[in-house]
Amino acid sequence: WEKHPELQQIPVYYASSLAKRCMMIFQTYINMMNDRIRRQHAYENPFHFKWIKSLDSLEYFEDAGPSVVLASPGMLQPGVSRDLFERWCTDQKSGCI
Repeated sequence: WEKHPELQQIPVYYASSLAKRCMMIFQTYINMMNDRIRRQHAYENPFHFKWIKSLDSLEYFEDAGPSVVLASPGMLQPGVSRDLFERWCTDQKSGCI
C-alpha cells in the first residue's frame, strides 16, 4: 500500500480475535524479539501496521465500497469469514481468496 497511493483509499482489515491478542503480546514483549526487530523498534514499531486495522465486529463494519478483509476461520466455519462470505458471495464484483 505504501508504494501504491492509488490503493490507499481501500481499507484493509484483519478480523481475528486471536490475531489481535497476538499483536498485543508482540507489542508488549519487544525485548523478547530478535536483534533486527529490537533495532527496528528503536525508530518505529514493527507491529504497528499503517494500512491494516483490526475489525472487532461486523456490527461496526462499513460495507460501502471496496475493502480487503483477512478473516478467520479459514475453512468458512461459523465466524466472521463465513458471515462476510455469505454477504459478498452473490455479488460478481466480490472475490474470495
